[in-house]
Amino acid sequence: MSERSLSDWLSDAGNTLEDRGMEYGDPRHNLLRIYKIARLLGIQLRDPADVALLFIATKLSRMVESPEREDSYLDMLGYSAILGFCRFSTPEDWDDVESDSQL
Repeated sequence: MSERSLSDWLSDAGNTLEDRGMEYGDPRHNLLRIYKIARLLGIQLRDPADVALLFIATKLSRMVESPEREDSYLDMLGYSAILGFCRFSTPEDWDDVESDSQL
């Protein structure tokens, strides 16, 4: 069993999100770009938050094969936080994202 406490897991997931944000930018921009690409490919998604659900599904699938990889759990925590952030945001929260996203 991991030596980390629950708060350590959450803190580590938050640090990972912060690191990814510095590297890739606001996750909403990334979700919106992926959503637009999926739509161009004919993949029907309800909204950009559905992309986060696909990432969670990907992590769950990988965890079946490699349940000992701790980074998958941290990533899933992060994607869950992003999903919650997106689902409970208002349309106004996305105004700056739509205008700033390149695609």
